[in-house]
Amino acid sequence: MKPETQFNSLTDLGQYSWLKSIGAVFLAAFLVFSGLIFLADGLCSTDRAPSDEELTAQRFEGLRDNPGELRAFFLAMPKGGDIHNHLTGAIYAEDLIDEASAQNLCINLDNYTVSPNYCGSANSEPIKNSYSDSKLYGQIVDAWSMRDSELLDESKRDHFFNTFGVFGGATSNTSAILASLRSNAFRENVSYLEIMTGAGSAAANLGSRAGWDDNFSVLYSKLIDNGLSSVSQSLSNYITDTERNSLSILENKGDPGKNVTVRYIISATRTMSREKVFGQLAAAFDAANKSGLAVGVTLLSPEDNYIARENYSLQMKMVEFLHSVYPRVNIALHAGELTLGLVPTTDLRFHIKEAVEIGQASRIGHGVDIMWEQNSDQVLKEMARNDVAIEIMPVSNQVILGVSGEDHPFPVYFKRGVPIVLASDDAGVLRTDLSEQFVIIASDYPQIKYQDFKKFVRNSIEYSFLQGRNIWSSKGDYSKLIPECASCRPGAKQINAKCRALLDSSDKAAMQWKLEGDLAAFEKGYAKGKQDMEFHSLSLSYPRAPEPPHILIIPA
Repeated sequence: MKPETQFNSLTDLGQYSWLKSIGAVFLAAFLVFSGLIFLADGLCSTDRAPSDEELTAQRFEGLRDNPGELRAFFLAMPKGGDIHNHLTGAIYAEDLIDEASAQNLCINLDNYTVSPNYCGSANSEPIKNSYSDSKLYGQIVDAWSMRDSELLDESKRDHFFNTFGVFGGATSNTSAILASLRSNAFRENVSYLEIMTGAGSAAANLGSRAGWDDNFSVLYSKLIDNGLSSVSQSLSNYITDTERNSLSILENKGDPGKNVTVRYIISATRTMSREKVFGQLAAAFDAANKSGLAVGVTLLSPEDNYIARENYSLQMKMVEFLHSVYPRVNIALHAGELTLGLVPTTDLRFHIKEAVEIGQASRIGHGVDIMWEQNSDQVLKEMARNDVAIEIMPVSNQVILGVSGEDHPFPVYFKRGVPIVLASDDAGVLRTDLSEQFVIIASDYPQIKYQDFKKFVRNSIEYSFLQGRNIWSSKGDYSKLIPECASCRPGAKQINAKCRALLDSSDKAAMQWKLEGDLAAFEKGYAKGKQDMEFHSLSLSYPRAPEPPHILIIPA
């Protein structure tokens, strides 16, 4: 029996048939409309032109297994800032030989130390003679750097730290050294440097004259009475003179390195007696507080040294006290540059935690022993929550500590959301540069994508100590601009008056805006290269002339 026969009348049947027809029409319309939506969505997702960033990321993935191509990629990529950079350790030995020769210094042939006092003494000769003696020249380079260090009778770690005392006599012309570093940075597409320079012997002697007192307030007052202000002013003047003279050198040469912005972090040496460390820290804080060029303070030297180990917690309390006196001064601390076997395990348990919680550090340098720390997960969460950045230096950690690859804590920091900055440390002594740090991370950790490297670059300015507001609404989040610039394209030259006023008043905002423009130009160049490759791949069946060698596109 047909379904219609179930109805009691023909009228009922007609009404049912009419309803059925209407329902069919609506169903058909619904299916057609749904199909259109599906097709439209499909067209939107498949036909949308990939952004320059996406095309650059695709090309990056295609070359990350080729070390040479990877090197060229990161050399061309704008890298923002190198913010963990030691003034005398960043210069290459060859450049120091030139400096020593220009000053008519002489080399001790027994240990390759350099000094004007060696001239005329036994077993020494003018260092300029090394230009015509290739064997001597090579021996000096090896003694002053980590080149061929695996052939030496001492450990790499010991050789690294010993080099500073050997070539130290050639580093008096800090303006010339800084000019060279600026020039190299420009060629490497680095726009900003934070250079560490020492507080000096006058500050250490200030501490000695004051003597030690367990009461920091009393000790600080003694420093004031013994001439703290004068010592810190001299330190500030030295920084101003170094800056001005380095720019003058570059101006005279017409070197574009003059366009690289430099700020200074003043360091105290943690291996000295407690009163000298306090004197240097106080002078560093006082100078940074009064100087527009000095933007922060730090502690350096071997963390495994006996005095450094014994006084570590005391030194963190020194920093904490001086931070209460100078709350506007930024703090970056070397902490956790240790590994198992180098020190007793008790020294691996607390250094990073105390640097963050007591030393008030905004950035941690190295942090290699983080997973040996007591309650390491808590420390990592605190760093992520409070935007305490970690400065990652893979070459330094590999050469000095023998830590690399899966043994390195980089993936731990990355996974836990700690802000990451890549830096070069002592590039000259280590025979490296900033680009090589990027290459190593890309080679060792395939989970790190182009967008992650782009974030590391942005972090180098965001977590720098450049003064002023930044262009982003939320620290470390690069998805939304502040209201003044919200209607502008990041990095654009044509911007509204409010955004322009911000950039004119803030060093950090201006540097961030420049970086966005540099990144956009870089990605546009790589996107063009990617499109060209796709075009050629579609025309392989057509006769054509041989393609020229691959040319890396470097935006002007």
